[in-house]
Amino acid sequence: MSRRRGALPARIAASLALLLFGALATASGLDRLGWSTPGFDRLVPDRMQAQSARAAAALALAREQPGPALAAARKAVAADPVEPASTSLLGTAYLFADRPAEAEAAFRVAARFGWREPATQIYWYEAALQAGDLPRAVDRADALLRTRPTLSTRDRLLGPLEDIADGRAALIVRMAGRPNWLDPYLRPDESVSDETLDRRSVVLAELAAAGTRLGCAEVTPFVTAALTRGARGNAERIWTGHCPDAALSGGLADGGFERFGRDETSPFGWRSNLSGDVAVRSVEKAGGNRAVQLLNRSAVSRLVLRQAVALEPGTYRLTGQVAPGRLAGSFGCGGPPPVPSLTEGDLAAGGQVLRVEPCSRLELGLWIRPGGGEVELDSVLLEKIG
Repeated sequence: MSRRRGALPARIAASLALLLFGALATASGLDRLGWSTPGFDRLVPDRMQAQSARAAAALALAREQPGPALAAARKAVAADPVEPASTSLLGTAYLFADRPAEAEAAFRVAARFGWREPATQIYWYEAALQAGDLPRAVDRADALLRTRPTLSTRDRLLGPLEDIADGRAALIVRMAGRPNWLDPYLRPDESVSDETLDRRSVVLAELAAAGTRLGCAEVTPFVTAALTRGARGNAERIWTGHCPDAALSGGLADGGFERFGRDETSPFGWRSNLSGDVAVRSVEKAGGNRAVQLLNRSAVSRLVLRQAVALEPGTYRLTGQVAPGRLAGSFGCGGPPPVPSLTEGDLAAGGQVLRVEPCSRLELGLWIRPGGGEVELDSVLLEKIG
């Protein structure tokens, strides 16, 4: 790496300041009064003066004011010199003042007092990254996440490790022990970017390949999140790696709608796209086979069913057992499938021709046209024809 030793990149420094402010801005009213009222600090015990000074330093850091932060941090160290929170704040203030040598010295002292301070963990995590000591970087990241499993800056913290093969190798060694932060890692919410989801997918696939299989239930939230974003390829790799005994066929899943609406064991398959004027329900037919009944009460075509798929570029034929002229399909890449305005062919009469461009987040959507009442769809087949 080309960064100067001891100088944290801006993304880590900013996260560190916000983290410290959140942790330290809980000083009591007396602490705040002791800091803000001239002469009153003489009446406040040293420990409480230190708390007040730490809160002031954290606030100055959050405001990116290195001068006031340094002054307050020095006061905190003077009032409580063996408290690692004071020395870690001083080190952070030196970083913001672009004084890396003093910052390193302060963080060395903070480390001797103990590793419970997040600022100290983050600093030495970055130092390990710069030195190329990836196992030690993982040690520091793991220690930080064990005390804060849902750390808001987790993705920025782990990103450098997830990005490179050696970093992932070191990371999955720790994941094999199933630390307490692994469960939040497997449950990405909407704030997690697609790029981060892709990085995690690689890590989890390599974790399974290395022999640690987490099981179907554990990876279902992650696989579901990937499918919701159309990342069928990622979802398949994670599912087959960690849930090898669960049946999963390539291409279109549940083309006969046998599992739709009742299978809770597999996240793969159709998702209904319900709205106030659309109804979708699963029905059992004579002989035990199942179908779906679809209704569109609006005056325009509506998206009723969608499924993430992983397909090679090319030309495909989509056919279905359904009344002619009622349904049409479309592919969406990185977003909802669009309205199929101009279609080539009919699902019920020889099939509709669809073309697929290169896409890592591909979804097939089925649209029901208005009018004609309820329509029953027995099955759907998708085959590559060119």
